[in-house]
Amino acid sequence: MKILSLSLLLLLAVSVSHGRPSISEPRLIELLTSTNLIETEADLLEKQRLSINYPDCRSWHLGVETSNIIDFKTVPANCKDYVEDYLITSQQYRHDSKTVCKEAYFYAKGLALKNDTVNVWIFDLDETLLSNVPFYANYGYGTQKHPPETFKTWLELGQAPKLPETLHLYHNLLDIGIEPVLLTERYEELAEVTLKNLKAAGFTYWKHVLFKPNGSNAKIANFKSQERKKLVKSGYTIIGNIGDQWADLAKGNAGRRTFKLPNPIYYKT
Repeated sequence: MKILSLSLLLLLAVSVSHGRPSISEPRLIELLTSTNLIETEADLLEKQRLSINYPDCRSWHLGVETSNIIDFKTVPANCKDYVEDYLITSQQYRHDSKTVCKEAYFYAKGLALKNDTVNVWIFDLDETLLSNVPFYANYGYGTQKHPPETFKTWLELGQAPKLPETLHLYHNLLDIGIEPVLLTERYEELAEVTLKNLKAAGFTYWKHVLFKPNGSNAKIANFKSQERKKLVKSGYTIIGNIGDQWADLAKGNAGRRTFKLPNPIYYKT
């Protein structure tokens, strides 16, 4: 009886094995293969990273916004037209930003604010209040690398345009009685030109504008978390927090609720 049972089990195992269809691995991305025998592994990996091709750029963008695709240095080359259309032509970027800002306003409007504290809302700056899209347009909408000094030169011009949807949220929160605190990874050396740029764009009042100390190498998430901690220790209540990078919203004292604005151009930590 035991021998018969063992035989039946073996027969079933063989049947299951043969009956299972073979499934090929999905080809989500295309990678380079080396044809040069002397090419180093590091060189090949760098080329692969720069040549990753996503057949559906909308899916790639979803991965970025949900923080499933991280640490990318450039937008995939084949997604240039998609990003340009998203940001400029189709106006989808503005529609998505409006949706986020409306939800932030509805949330804030429904709160019963306390009078024994300073109720503040944390605003990131770049790609939240001011747009650097005109700069990135010169570099393939994020598909091309740019020398770091060129971005600083752009910021020094003080010509970054406003993001209208966030400006609307900013004024609505002021009307409710929530104080804006601007928290940016821009260095203190850019404070003067940045404040002029903000005022020209319509952001004319703030409780504080907090810049990164000159020479600091702290990651964005660490720097902003520490600054928010200082605010809380000073008796402020962070009602909400909005930014375009997950690093703006990460770690301690992020606020009672956070809101992520879209940004398909770059990723920061």
